[in-house]
Amino acid sequence: MFLIARPAIAADPRPRIIAFASENWLTVAVGTFTPGKKGWTQATDSFKPPAPTDLFTLFGNTGKLGEVAGKDERRADAHWIPIEWRMRIDRGDTIRQPFALAIQGSWPEDAVLARELPLDDPAAVSAVSKYLKEKGLKVESPFLTQAYEVDLAGDGQLEKVVCAHSDMKAIVDNQPAAIYAVALIISGPPGKEKMKALAKQCSFKPASQSIEEHEHFYGTRDFYRIIAIHDIDGDGAQEIALYRAKIDATQIDVFTFHKGRPYKALSVDKFNYN
Repeated sequence: MFLIARPAIAADPRPRIIAFASENWLTVAVGTFTPGKKGWTQATDSFKPPAPTDLFTLFGNTGKLGEVAGKDERRADAHWIPIEWRMRIDRGDTIRQPFALAIQGSWPEDAVLARELPLDDPAAVSAVSKYLKEKGLKVESPFLTQAYEVDLAGDGQLEKVVCAHSDMKAIVDNQPAAIYAVALIISGPPGKEKMKALAKQCSFKPASQSIEEHEHFYGTRDFYRIIAIHDIDGDGAQEIALYRAKIDATQIDVFTFHKGRPYKALSVDKFNYN
């Protein structure tokens, strides 16, 4: 189901200053979209920290979550490193989606909203299985963690946005296993799907290889989660914000969708220091 809300914001000249919301914190400065020639700018290239009481609009996977105000400002580094910036916020009812995309200022909801799909959606499960087979992994029933349907390009055609990963608790040293984590855009009718990966990790662990040995060669499997599907730049097409939990960092990517393909517009890593 799609809802008609407010007009597109393409004519709004304000910069869209973007951050990552986790629980009651804005924890990562992601970047900025400025209408005109400047376009997308990484936070590490240009980021002006907001005032402690500035308003932010939070967006999730199926629309606007609400608006929140900063409560105070905290900088983890005296020399001001943009990605280490944090601000405490009062999430209130918006906490129903703990991870979200935050845009400084008050912004309207999209005219087109994504619809959540059941995690056993046959078309989504089949497409992910097909994609993994193309990567050399036989997984008849992949474990989906998120599934949405949305008109990404604003052309009336529906795409699916899906995250899936292997269940690491079920993998043991002396048994073969397909190890994967994927975030996919799926387009086209069943049987003729086209899959575009926003992120992927695909590897096979033979029975003769321990989990530790496998991770030595392929690394630890990341965890992917879509945190927002929202038209950030106001051009009528949706952007996708992807959260990646790595063993040593948090990564936030923002993808645009143009002519049937996703393009990475912003990317930032915040490393976990012990």
